[in-house]
Amino acid sequence: MATRCPSTRALSLSLLFLGTASLVDATGGNVKAACADTPYPEYCVTVLSACPASKSADAPALAEIAVHAAANTSTKAATLARSEEKGIKDGMWWCMDHCAADIEDAAARLSHHNVRLADVRSFIARTESDSVVWNCDECRQEGASKKNDLLSKDGDLEKIMGVMSALVKRVRVTKGTTAPPVKAPTPSTY
Repeated sequence: MATRCPSTRALSLSLLFLGTASLVDATGGNVKAACADTPYPEYCVTVLSACPASKSADAPALAEIAVHAAANTSTKAATLARSEEKGIKDGMWWCMDHCAADIEDAAARLSHHNVRLADVRSFIARTESDSVVWNCDECRQEGASKKNDLLSKDGDLEKIMGVMSALVKRVRVTKGTTAPPVKAPTPSTY
């Protein structure tokens, strides 16, 4: 009959805890690794980490979280662009109208409950070929101070669209496959 040594039991327990700790670190590192090659890595980590499902998410699920976050942000940005358009008195109203329309289109296309990454990829390709810029700075009056908001250069809309684009492009998609939807955080949480 074999006897167990207390040091063997302690060693086994410590190895078990180390293994579990490395798994926990790997899931948190999953988000950091996915965000490392995006245009805004720190912003990406903040947005994805705000969604609890990101801790155990694979690449397609992280891309879906980014799509939902982009939908939320673009909805708020479209509202902001339309309200800002009302205050423009000169001929630049058409510029803001066009900018708002692009953002509204993004909100409509990205706001589906079930995300189809193939459709999102097509949307990204179209907006890139049309040279859509995800800020409305060019529409603001000359000499006016540039606001630091959703619509500004390097604002949240431009950041989330860049992050979403990078994450979606990495995922290999096949027609007709749909993963279960992942609820993303609202923009106020990031």
